[in-house]
Formats: sequence, C-alpha cells, structure tokens
Amino acid sequence: MVDSARPDEPAADAADDPTQQVGAEIKRIRTERGMTLRDLAERCGLSAGFLSLAERGINSISLTSLFALAGALEVDAVELLGAAGRRSRHEYAIARHDDPHAMRVAVGEREHRVLTADLPDQRIEALVTTVRPTAEPSPVTQHDGEEFCYVLRGELTFLLPDETAVLTAGDSIHFKSRIPHAIHNRGTDSAEVLWTVDRPLLRRPDSTIS
Repeated sequence: MVDSARPDEPAADAADDPTQQVGAEIKRIRTERGMTLRDLAERCGLSAGFLSLAERGINSISLTSLFALAGALEVDAVELLGAAGRRSRHEYAIARHDDPHAMRVAVGEREHRVLTADLPDQRIEALVTTVRPTAEPSPVTQHDGEEFCYVLRGELTFLLPDETAVLTAGDSIHFKSRIPHAIHNRGTDSAEVLWTVDRPLLRRPDSTIS
C-alpha cells in the first residue's frame, strides 16, 4: 500500500492528524526499546530517512509498512494506530455496508474499512482500501505472510522484482509478502481495492463491539 512523502505540507495538529499520531507512537515505542532509527530501519527494511520523516508526521505509512514496523518493534500493529474501534469476539460476524460502527482507519492518502471481525484464533483480515493518487510509489517493502488484492475501482500498479503489473477493475494479485513489492496509484482518480492478509493486522485482543 502506498507510502508518500509530503515535506512541503504544513504540519497539522498531532491531536487531529492520524499520520502524526502514528509517527509519535512509533517514536515512543522505539525510544522505549532503546533503538536508534538505524536499528529500526535494519529490522523493518525501510530506510532511516523515511522513518525519521514518518516519526515527524511528514511521511504517511502504509498498512504493509506498518505491519513490518510492528514486527520490528514487537507490538501489534493496532498499538501503533491507537484506538480504532472495538471488535467482536464471537464465532462469526456480519458486516453491513452501511454500518456506522464499521472500523475505519485513515492514514495519509489511504482509508481502510475493516470487513472482518476480531474472532478467536483469527487467521485472516480483509479490508476495503481507498488509495488516492500520489506522485511517487510506496517504498519497496517485504515481510512474512501472504496477501491478496482485488481491484474494485480505478487502477493500481504493483512494482515487483521482475514485473510492473498494472491492475484495473476486476484484476487481482496474490503474492507472498516476502518478495520485495511496492504499489503506486499513478492515475488521477482514487482506486478502491479489496485487500486480504493472512493475519489480523488491526486486531485488538479481548475487545467487544460497542
């Protein structure tokens, strides 16, 4: 998912800007762990320069990169995002398209609507993600796991080691997350995709629906 740098934009109030909130939380946990930016960069596969801007709220962080950061910091990704809604702990859950309590996470130019609930021993998470156009692609990332992306609307480009794959509505891609990958919305309109990962990324243990 796309990461973008916007160094010329004025900083928003950190209390209201999700990008700054996430960056501050990354810095707090990194500092608690006694890690330098270079230490964290080596563990998560992102550059120290990118991480420095991310911690200051200048670079937005994709969920893919957030997952890598969470693994490097040994925390759940949801801890980096902060409170993002309360989840079901039942054996099943039905998601309605107009549910006002649906979990939504907005970071930078992306908004994610979580479709799956927080079930016991959950092994997948599905999101509908809206990706706005950016001038540059996301940083290349790789991590453990598996992903599936189905384009619902618009166009999204996947940058892979041996191919640049342009996906339009109805196209999909399934890949092992350990291969280096990046994405880019090179168009003029937002893309909407169904994204499924093989582990709960925004899972909050022991929570219930409000």
